[in-house]
Amino acid sequence: MDETASTAIDPDADGNPRPHILVVDDEPIIREEIVEYLQLRGVRARSAANGHDALACLKADPSITVVLSDIRMPDMDGLTLAASAIAIAGEEHAIEVALLTGHATVEDAAAAARLRAIDFLEKPAALADIKTALMRAHLSAAARRSSWRGVQAFAAERTKAQRAIDSLVSDRDQLRQQLLRSTEPHVNPRRDTFMAVMNHELRTPLVPIIGLAELIEVASGTLSAKQITEYAREIRLGGQRLERALSRITEFANLVSGDTPFNRAPCRPDRAMQSVGRLSAARLSERRQTLRVDVLTQRALFTSSDRLQRLLDELIDNASRFSPEASTIVLSLRDDGDGVAFSVSDSGPGMTKAETDLAMNAFHQIDMSLARRFDGLGIGLPMAMRIAQRIGGRLEIESEPGTGTTVTLRLDADSVLINTP
Repeated sequence: MDETASTAIDPDADGNPRPHILVVDDEPIIREEIVEYLQLRGVRARSAANGHDALACLKADPSITVVLSDIRMPDMDGLTLAASAIAIAGEEHAIEVALLTGHATVEDAAAAARLRAIDFLEKPAALADIKTALMRAHLSAAARRSSWRGVQAFAAERTKAQRAIDSLVSDRDQLRQQLLRSTEPHVNPRRDTFMAVMNHELRTPLVPIIGLAELIEVASGTLSAKQITEYAREIRLGGQRLERALSRITEFANLVSGDTPFNRAPCRPDRAMQSVGRLSAARLSERRQTLRVDVLTQRALFTSSDRLQRLLDELIDNASRFSPEASTIVLSLRDDGDGVAFSVSDSGPGMTKAETDLAMNAFHQIDMSLARRFDGLGIGLPMAMRIAQRIGGRLEIESEPGTGTTVTLRLDADSVLINTP
């Protein structure tokens, strides 16, 4: 058994293996002629003198993508080698087998077809024709390996999605009980409407999760690796949307019940704003939106930094959902008398005074129909308002139809430190 390599074995830019050919023939002149021809044309190739040596090569080197074997060989013929090679490789390291013979028979051709040999070449074959057949075989092997990776990626995403679904079933019942126990007078009249919207928001991402999972399950053999990867991405995005919705619902329920701790400590507001900017970057990029951060004061705060960031994140998310694509959202910080003010401004449709009052009510959006233009649970601004109250601040909304909306968090002197930490 001998080997000479002429190109690297690392995968290409798409993660697919590069051509690596194993030529098996008991005639040294024939096998070395083929190997040399391939190497001179930039194809990585090696040779083996018999079937046993070839199987040893395959076990030791999974980068081999194609086996070209003579059929008539002593001890182990090419058909036996092909069957063993295919069984050894599996789909993770899928290989294709091309058979070469100088004494082809109908029985040999039938056996090669049953083994799923990708090509059946007769000696004497032109070296250029052999290379063409081997490259075609390599592309098939690379596609099968890519498909295997796609299936594995899908399986992982499907497992994550199933966990999200299982969590949804459990958390939904707990949340319903928390809402039913709520004693706030303005909650109960809107509870049924909210539950309908909540079910809509949670079921919407389940459509691609369940539908695409079933499609891959029943038709995985006919889907390309690219299709499986795209479906897995949609399932992952649906799972993430479910996870975020559940997290926000649970958080709001805890705010209503007073179970959320608020620990105050010195903090730098500019750092909090930068952290929120990084947190919201991915969501904004999906809508091709940008966030501009204006820091007009360096005064330090004595407040709950993580809750402040959570409040600002809700305001940015709310502004993003109601703003057009490719627009700019502005997050600013300025002095406000003895205190400071954070503002989030958007270029959305704006609201009337009556609509502004409705938007601040728990479990309510201006349009609460299931066919509404803007998605969401209608708890973004109410959640931000409750957090503001817990950290000693207040929210104010300035908005007019056609001019966008600015939501301002005002923190008074009790939340401001004299010296910057």
